[in-house]
Amino acid sequence: MKKQWSFVGAFILLFLGAILSVLNVDSVPVNFGFATYEWPLIIVILGSLLLGALIATLLSTVKIYQETKIRKDAEKSSVSAKEHENARVNELEDRYNKEIDQLKEEIRIKEKALQTERSKNTIDATSTSMEDSTL
Repeated sequence: MKKQWSFVGAFILLFLGAILSVLNVDSVPVNFGFATYEWPLIIVILGSLLLGALIATLLSTVKIYQETKIRKDAEKSSVSAKEHENARVNELEDRYNKEIDQLKEEIRIKEKALQTERSKNTIDATSTSMEDSTL
């Protein structure tokens, strides 16, 4: 829709320029600083319109190029940040998983030691109760 309005606006400006050019066919002096020429006003008006359109096109092209470059740089930095974040998350997960495995192993060792201690206590208790019963 925006392009359609741009086209309509450009068409209206071109139409107004053409009407003004046809109405103004007198010769006028054009001073370039180092030389002065007599040209029909229609050529001066059309030349001014074309020069203005060329300048506007160049400026908008430069603006679009700059915005595209900024967007691409932002996308690259976003991707880089996400990759860095994912790498950091993976690193932390690995570290915590290792710590969890170490803690589980410590618990297993302590449970075995506790079971050994309990079985030793029950053997001692049964042997003591056997000695008491034999007496």
